[in-house]
Amino acid sequence: MKTILVIDDDFAMRRGMALMLQGQGHEVCEAGDGTQALQMLAQRSIDLVIVDLFLPGPDGVELAEEIGKRHLRTKILLLTAHGEHPRAKEAARIFKENYLVKTSLEQTLIKKVEEALQIL
Repeated sequence: MKTILVIDDDFAMRRGMALMLQGQGHEVCEAGDGTQALQMLAQRSIDLVIVDLFLPGPDGVELAEEIGKRHLRTKILLLTAHGEHPRAKEAARIFKENYLVKTSLEQTLIKKVEEALQIL
């Protein structure tokens, strides 16, 4: 069983993703912001982080960069509901295939999670 951390300040979105991933047999932790997420990562081993681009405080790109520096083996998927925003376009360029738009999330999340976890 792999452990996934879902980071999103939108409780309903975060909970929906967590339930979907739990239904696929994964252990899922949830965080509403970057500070809470970094505390969780310091306390336990996380295989995959799914982080929203637009968070209060450091945004998802900044948080993903920090996680990448501290937790080299943790895979990261970045998602947003605002695909046309300039920051989202920049994030899409940086994260390439590890970038998802929430409007197509239900169709692609499980596939991307499984792809990311197969690398481990």
